[in-house]
Amino acid sequence: MTHPPGPALVPIFAPASIHLAPFEVAGAILAAIVVLLAAFVAALPWIAQPFVKLVMSVRYNFRVIGRENIPKSGPVLLVSNHLSWFDGFFLAANIPRKGTALVNSNVFGWPVVGFLARRCGLISVPYSGPKAQRAAIETCRKVLDDGGFLAIFPEAQLTRTGMTAPFHRGLELILAGREQVAVIPVYLDNVWGSVTSFSGGRFFTKWPKGLRRTVVVSFGPAIGPPVTAFAARQAVLVAGVTARSALARPPARPETIDPERPHFDHPSLGPLTASTADVVEPKVPLHQVGHKPGTIGHPLPGVAIRIVDEEGKPLGPDTEGRIQALVPCRAEWSDIGYRGRIDPDGFVTLVDATDQEGPKAVTA
Repeated sequence: MTHPPGPALVPIFAPASIHLAPFEVAGAILAAIVVLLAAFVAALPWIAQPFVKLVMSVRYNFRVIGRENIPKSGPVLLVSNHLSWFDGFFLAANIPRKGTALVNSNVFGWPVVGFLARRCGLISVPYSGPKAQRAAIETCRKVLDDGGFLAIFPEAQLTRTGMTAPFHRGLELILAGREQVAVIPVYLDNVWGSVTSFSGGRFFTKWPKGLRRTVVVSFGPAIGPPVTAFAARQAVLVAGVTARSALARPPARPETIDPERPHFDHPSLGPLTASTADVVEPKVPLHQVGHKPGTIGHPLPGVAIRIVDEEGKPLGPDTEGRIQALVPCRAEWSDIGYRGRIDPDGFVTLVDATDQEGPKAVTA
């Protein structure tokens, strides 16, 4: 028995057919990209550090020492050596707090990068101009007065020799009357030789060595008062000894070191100081002194030298006393068997030999 055909079924909800012209698709994609970029820029002040660490981790492996030395709250001034254009990124990727930093004013003139630097709250520092420099110092003071975190490079310029240059006294002006600020030294190691350092006599225009580079970030304990440029540099060099001790294969000494210039090699501690040629770049302007007559040069990377009195108390610049050295993988300072002094720029002068029969280890 057959039944007559029923009425045709008509779907209540028929799928809509959407037809977009190619230019409409492109416009939609472009609009989405613009929205994403706008959201990224708006969120930069809050996501800058994790974003930087993510990007940096593609090329660099970080080994961080002493992060516990950074206070979790309150004003902090971080003072660092300066080896490459990426030093600020290395610090930003590894500090446990949101903060800001002083940046060369030239960076703010770069397309895109300058805008991003301003959006992240970085502070522009001009090479010259007393008025502009005073304004930068006042901005730094306000950051600290508000309980913020500030990182600076007291050398005020990238090293052209791989050695730590003298620290400028601008940090003393920033800290004037601010004893409550915790001043933390940090040393960046294994950065000389990277593409963004001046190794080989140039920035950027050289091939990177290896697929990944290990960068050591060594935070030292807070510097006790009074904090001077000289004391800060000494503390950074000590953090450098800790950093160098963490490397399984220490990097080679900077190729800028001139073995014909004054230096000091200790029979048991090894090479301690060295000298380089002066570096002068009139267009920057830049003048880095690599040697001084009558001195044995600067401490090598990964070496710290200090002057102490007869009781072992560290002395300030241009004060004669016993010379002690701290080298990697040794927990104690060692007398090197000479008396001498260190000038405000960090150059070491030997005065005379002591009566000791060799280096004697003393407690740091």
